[in-house]
Amino acid sequence: MTQRILAIFIILLMLFGGLALPVNADDPDGGDGNEGNNSEFFVDGLSTLTLFEPIEANSTFDATWEVSVTISDQVGSDLLPYIELGLRAQIDINLGNSDGWINRTEIDLFIDIFYQARNWTNAESAGCCAFDYTPMIAANGSTINVHEPNIGSIEDENLTWGWIESANLVGITDSRTTRLLDLPRTGALIEEIPIRVILPSGWEYRYSAMREIISGEPGNFTVDRAASGAASNIRITIAENQAPNALGQRKSGGSMIPLNSVTVYFGECEDGGLDANEQWWTVSNNGTVVLTEFNETLNFIPEENGFIGGQVASVVMHCKDWFNSISTWYDNIVIDSVFPTWEASINFESPNGEITALDPDVDVFEVPSDSYISFSISADDPNSQLPTNIVLTSNKTEGYRHQANDQLEFNDRFSQSGEVNGMHLNFTERHLSREQTTWAIHLDVSDNAGNTQSRDWIILVLDGNGPTIVPDLYIDDVIISSENVVRNGDSVLFNFTPSYDDLDAITDTSWTITVDDIILVENVDWSEIELFTIGPLATGTHDIILEAWDSSGNKGGLAFQLKSFPNFGVDISVETSSYAGKLVDGEIVVFMATLQNHGADPASGRICVGGECGAFIGIPGATPESPGYFSAEINTKIDGTLPLEVSFQWSSESANDEGTIILESGYIIEPAWQGPLQVVIGVFAILAGIVYAANRLWGADSLRP
Repeated sequence: MTQRILAIFIILLMLFGGLALPVNADDPDGGDGNEGNNSEFFVDGLSTLTLFEPIEANSTFDATWEVSVTISDQVGSDLLPYIELGLRAQIDINLGNSDGWINRTEIDLFIDIFYQARNWTNAESAGCCAFDYTPMIAANGSTINVHEPNIGSIEDENLTWGWIESANLVGITDSRTTRLLDLPRTGALIEEIPIRVILPSGWEYRYSAMREIISGEPGNFTVDRAASGAASNIRITIAENQAPNALGQRKSGGSMIPLNSVTVYFGECEDGGLDANEQWWTVSNNGTVVLTEFNETLNFIPEENGFIGGQVASVVMHCKDWFNSISTWYDNIVIDSVFPTWEASINFESPNGEITALDPDVDVFEVPSDSYISFSISADDPNSQLPTNIVLTSNKTEGYRHQANDQLEFNDRFSQSGEVNGMHLNFTERHLSREQTTWAIHLDVSDNAGNTQSRDWIILVLDGNGPTIVPDLYIDDVIISSENVVRNGDSVLFNFTPSYDDLDAITDTSWTITVDDIILVENVDWSEIELFTIGPLATGTHDIILEAWDSSGNKGGLAFQLKSFPNFGVDISVETSSYAGKLVDGEIVVFMATLQNHGADPASGRICVGGECGAFIGIPGATPESPGYFSAEINTKIDGTLPLEVSFQWSSESANDEGTIILESGYIIEPAWQGPLQVVIGVFAILAGIVYAANRLWGADSLRP
């Protein structure tokens, strides 16, 4: 018996006086954590905290706490070790002889432990409450009646135990006006049952950060502490009831409201979090209520309730809370029955700059695509000097809106919509016929009261754009690119399949193709040009002009230059060949040549005379604009009298090729002695000529002395 008393004492010390009976932290419903969904494992009941008036600053007040708890005895208690085994097994192992049976003595021992654990005066430590940061006190403790566990096997199921407890409490207030009620949430077993809070007459719930676990009415609410996942106090503010705050508003903000159209009022009754206020509206005419509406909003048409222009409507919103306290909001508003007037000037400027006036009385405006339409709208309210609001909206773009007071002026371009053919569609879809675009224009002219004049127009956008020409260019089934260029002699396939007209089917278009000012096809059908081949093309830059017309005569065009590059390799031709000096044996002669490379590859080369060659020079490759021009020369001494051959020898690493071009194959070289002999003969020939001429002129004697 001494050992059992010691065990009881140790347990009581561990529990700090048995302040509560916590549930297994891993299984709030009790048990070993694997049986939490079993209906045999439960904690049920209700606790009630009732506060009595007066609750005044810096004073005390009375309260009562009542608890009724029913617990499955398969739920373990932390008053004994091995909580996961359940209460019956705990009693048998810790207070009995572990024979699988609990008897009267063992139950009495557990009840003694329980009574000592529930011997409290601090209501917060007992699982109840604190007020204004101070625990409520039960000076005389609590009264407890225990429903004991049953004698029998520890395997017995569907058995319960529990207790009923009550206490008279005293709370202490501080100097605040809004009171703080704290309910502990530390994981104790008693927190698994809801706690009901009953406030004194005229007091109400105001706020709690744990609002989602609180239900009921402002003066009588229930807190489901088991639903709180936070291990901290649940703080609730309470205060004496105040009438709800009636917050009403009229949707239209003017100083008057219209006679025969709806005016919308809305509002809310601002009050404590648990108060479901009753809200209703009344409308009076000269003190007589003509309309009552129980709702959060009021839709009010004065004419339907007997009002005429110039009268005043008294609109009142009423709020009544759970305590029957009432507050109101009101609006006394004048009825306006006079509509505003307006005038409009509408013009459009076509893409070619021509300006045309549109008749505002016409419902549909027909304008070419990409036209600019200008709106000038003036408005006036004959019944007041207040501004008249002008609003013009359209479905042209999302949120399209132009607004001004008394005078609205703006212009905008109107084109075909995204529903017409375009690059966003696949080839088949963009080749179909499409409807012309229509844009809706809506005008509202409103006075300060909300009287509104409205007008609607339709803008029909006519076909004003020619076909969009989008060719893909191919060489040998490969599209032209920086890696696949056109070269001399290539034919180019023009694939016009990506092209389209914004409205017409592609088959309703006609086409003309011009290359280097030569018309290849003119006004032909789509079927003739969808796949069209141009070429072969010589090296150079070619001017391509593509033109297309739709069925409305709108023209689309595309002009560009297509470069045809030279073929790879080296292709050298001689432009000039000459020499400077005398072709006489032993003389110094300079042989010169200008040449062209018609191939795309660069090379190097030199002039050779007989067996002697000059220095190497670079040979540029040809471009689409011109061949690769270059010149070469050699300064050499003539040696020999046979005919002399002059050539140009070249080689190209990139083309892996070489060759020789004969510049001159028959230069005749004179011997060195032939020059002086020819001079003597020449002198004699000249003298003989002079003699002959004198003889003819003066006779034979003319030469005598």
